[in-house]
Amino acid sequence: MPLKKAPTTRSPRGVLSSKPVYMRLMPDERHMLEQLAGVQNRSTSSVARLIYLEGVEQYRAKVIGSTAQLHANTVAGH
Repeated sequence: MPLKKAPTTRSPRGVLSSKPVYMRLMPDERHMLEQLAGVQNRSTSSVARLIYLEGVEQYRAKVIGSTAQLHANTVAGH
């Protein structure tokens, strides 16, 4: 009896693949994601994760920076 081949997973070890994060995209955004995935021979989920990883620190700094600035203005105003 031939052994079944284990499914290939391309996610890094430790990724919570049982807890996906869903996101809604506009049609042109979805099309761009699919094009990038095709060029890189990756899944759309994989490419979306890479895009997230490239931008999350910049976004975090922006959000935390604006929150810190708002807090500083509030404290200085009292």
